Amino acid sequence: MIAVLIDNPGDTRERDLNCNPAWGQFVKAEVLPAVRRSYRVASGRDSVIIGGYSLGGLAAACAAVENPETFGGVMAHSGSFYRPREGEPPEVLARVLAGKPNLGLRWYLDIGRLETAAIPSRDPSMLTSSRHLRDVLTAKGYPVSYHEFTSGHEFVVWRRTAGLALKELMPAKK
Repeated sequence: MIAVLIDNPGDTRERDLNCNPAWGQFVKAEVLPAVRRSYRVASGRDSVIIGGYSLGGLAAACAAVENPETFGGVMAHSGSFYRPREGEPPEVLARVLAGKPNLGLRWYLDIGRLETAAIPSRDPSMLTSSRHLRDVLTAKGYPVSYHEFTSGHEFVVWRRTAGLALKELMPAKK
């Protein structure tokens, strides 16, 4: 297994990770070809999992939905699924997925039960929007592994669940 971790500096984080198609295209057109040139890895989409936490979880999910021929699995820890695009209502990803046929992606979502802040920038809350996305994915027939933990928006939980997520998303060996 090869893991590629992409840093996202604070000055471009909001622009790059809020469902920006350019970010997903960057991963698809630049990062994955560089990995494939440097390492002996499987070439099919089923072996490619894209993931992140918080706003990175939203970015990963949006990149997979925009490029389903490239990514087979989505891992989102405390994904910021409540986020709107500028000038749009909240929960852009759930709305987009509800209007599309099943894209054949596998999903791992986890969220803290204490991620309930309902402030103007988080309305609905992260917990509510994660549950809603889970319900949309389930209704569309996607395989979804969904977990809630008694926690908040915390790195310690994501570190603990990353291995579980990868295990659940990796395709079965033939």
